Amino acid sequence: MVYMSSSKTKRKTRDFSRLKIVLVLGFCFIFWGGLWTRAMFVQIIRGEELSAQANRQYFSHEKITGKRGEIFDREGRVLAQSVRSKSIYANPFLMKDIQASSEELSGILGVEPDFVRSRLERKSSFVWVRRKISDRVAHEVARANMPGVFIIDEHSRVYPRKHMLGQVLGFVGMDNTGLEGLERAFDEHLAGAEMVMVMQRDASGHRFTLMPRKSDRQVDGQDVFLTIDSRIQFIAEQVLAETVEKFQGRYGIAMVFHVPTGDILAWANYPFFNPNSFQQAESSIWRNRAATDLIEPGSTLKPLVIAAALEENLARSDSLYYCEQGRWRVGNNEIRDVRGHDWLTVNRVLRYSSNICTAKIGLELGPANVYEYLVRLGLDTPTNLPLPGQSRGLLRPYQTWSRIDLATISFGQGMATSFLQLARAYLTLANDGLYTEPNLLLEKSGAVPPGPRIFSREVSRDVLVMMRDVVERDGTGTRARISGIEVGGKTGTAQKASPRGGYGDKYVASFVGFIPALDPEHMIMVMVDEPLKQQYGGVVAAPAFERIGTRLLASEQGVALRSTFRLETEQNTDNISLTPPRYSISARQDQVVDIGTVPDLRGLPLRRAAEALLNAGIAPSLQGTGVMVHDQSPEPGSPWNQGEKKIILKLSSGF
Repeated sequence: MVYMSSSKTKRKTRDFSRLKIVLVLGFCFIFWGGLWTRAMFVQIIRGEELSAQANRQYFSHEKITGKRGEIFDREGRVLAQSVRSKSIYANPFLMKDIQASSEELSGILGVEPDFVRSRLERKSSFVWVRRKISDRVAHEVARANMPGVFIIDEHSRVYPRKHMLGQVLGFVGMDNTGLEGLERAFDEHLAGAEMVMVMQRDASGHRFTLMPRKSDRQVDGQDVFLTIDSRIQFIAEQVLAETVEKFQGRYGIAMVFHVPTGDILAWANYPFFNPNSFQQAESSIWRNRAATDLIEPGSTLKPLVIAAALEENLARSDSLYYCEQGRWRVGNNEIRDVRGHDWLTVNRVLRYSSNICTAKIGLELGPANVYEYLVRLGLDTPTNLPLPGQSRGLLRPYQTWSRIDLATISFGQGMATSFLQLARAYLTLANDGLYTEPNLLLEKSGAVPPGPRIFSREVSRDVLVMMRDVVERDGTGTRARISGIEVGGKTGTAQKASPRGGYGDKYVASFVGFIPALDPEHMIMVMVDEPLKQQYGGVVAAPAFERIGTRLLASEQGVALRSTFRLETEQNTDNISLTPPRYSISARQDQVVDIGTVPDLRGLPLRRAAEALLNAGIAPSLQGTGVMVHDQSPEPGSPWNQGEKKIILKLSSGF
C-alpha cells in the first residue's frame, strides 16, 4: 500500500510540471505575438502617420532668404541697405501651456494676449509670433526661455538718408519684397536666394543639429549703383521744398541731368516721405510723379515745335510773324498772349513766349509734321528707365485734330506728357539733336550710344541760342540768371484742365534750363503744381533753377573739380595731389590748350579751365575762392618758367 501511494504521487507531480511548461510556453507565444502585432501596427499600419508626427515635432524646414542687395549713389554712398534683425516664431506642438505662454509673450511684446494666443493655436509646427523686433525685446524673450518659442535672424531694410530720394527708391514689405520704386523694379536683382534649413530638436525643444541645403545660386542679392549724386540730390530737395512751401503749391519736382550722358544726378519729389516708415505716409505721396503723372507741358513745348519748323526749313530764326497785338481768333476760339506784340522774329517769339506766333508756326508745319516730331521725341512713349508705372503720354492721332487743336498743341495745350518724357526731349535738343534717353544706372553711364538724329546740329544750336536769350536778355526767364556764366532756358505756365470741361484757374509752373547755355553740361528742370501766390514759371520755377544751379557750381569749386581730380591741401592751395575718383562725371573733351605757351584762361569757369589743363597734363594750383578764373600766373602768352608747366589760377567769388 505504501509503495503504490508513492507511485501515484510522483505521477501527479510530473503531470503538473508538464502543465507549467505548457503555460509558460503559451504565455511566451502570447507575449511575443502581442509585441509583433503591436510592432506591425506601429511600423506598418500607422508607420507613415507616426513618422510624419515625429518629424513635425523634432524637425522643421525653415526657408531662409539671403541678404538683400544694397543701393548706392555714384560715389558709393549707401542709399538703401539691409541690417540684421530678430524675429520670434513658435512651434505650438512643443509648448506645454499655450495660455500661459501667450500671456507671458504678450507682456514682453506689448500686445493683447488674444493676438498671441490666436497664432499659437494654429495647427502648424511653425508660426510667426512677431517679426523684426528690437534687440531688447529679443533679449527678454530669450531670458524667459519658454518651450517652443524661438528667435531667428532676419534682415530689415534701412534707408540711412531717410526721405532722400524716397519716391525713386520706393520701399520693401515685411518679407523684403520690393513694393514700390526701384526696390520693386530691381526686386529680382536685389533679392537674395532662398535656402532651406532643416532644424532638428530634442524632446526639450533644444536644437542640436543644423543641416543646410545649398542653394543653386548666390545667396545674397546683388548691389545696384545709381547715377544719383547725393550731394546734388540734397541741394535739389532743399531748394524744391522751400519753393513749394513759399508758393503754397500742391507738389513739386526738380531734376538735374548730366547732358552728355543723360545721367540723372538728382531727382527730387516734394512732399517727401520716409521709406523707413512708409505706412505713416499717404499712398499718394509714394508716387514718383515725374514718371507717373501726366501734365500739359505748356510753353516748355515751344522750343521743340520751333526746332521742328527750322528743321523743315519753314522758318528761320529771323523770320517775322505777326502777333495780332495779343489776341487772335481761330474759328470760334480766341488765343491770347500775356503781352500784346506787333511783329516778332522767331527768336523773339520764343524769348517772349508768344502763344499766337507759336500757333501760327505750328499751323505752317501742319498736323502730320507736328505729330511726327512729337512722336520721334518720345512724348507718347515711356522712357527706358527701370521704373514701374511710367505713363505713355496723351497724344491723339493727328487725323482727329481740328485747326484749333493744332494751334493749341503747338504751344503745349491739348496734349499731355510726363515730366520725364519732356526731359528726354530736351536732352535730345541739348545733345546736338541726337535722341538721348535719360539714364539712372551707373553701369550704363556713357555706354548707351545715342539714338537717331531728330534735329540737325545747326538747328539745335539755333534753338539753344534762343533759349539763352530767354534768360540773358529781356525774356521770360531772367530770374534764372546765374552770375558769372551764361545759361539758357524756357519758362512754362500751363493752365490745367478743369474736371467740368475747359480750363480752370489752376496752373503748372515750370522751367527747363541748361548750364552753360550753348554747350550744356547740366540740365535742371523744376516744376510746381498749382502754386497759389504766383502762377508764372518765370516767377515760381526760374528762381529755383538759379538757386540749384548756383549751389551746384559753387559746390564744384570745393570738389574743384571732383569730377576730374581731388584736391588735398594743407595750409594753402599750392600743394595739390591728383588721385583718380571712384566715379566721374566726364565733361565733353572739346576744350584744347596750346601748351607751347601759357594759355589765356581768364574769364573761364574754374571747371572748364582745370579740365583743359588736366587734359594737357598740367596740374593747376588754386588761389582764392569762387568758381570763375579772375586772373592767372604766369600771364597768357608768356613762356613757361624754366620749362616747367606750372600755373596758378586766381579765383573770384562770382556768386
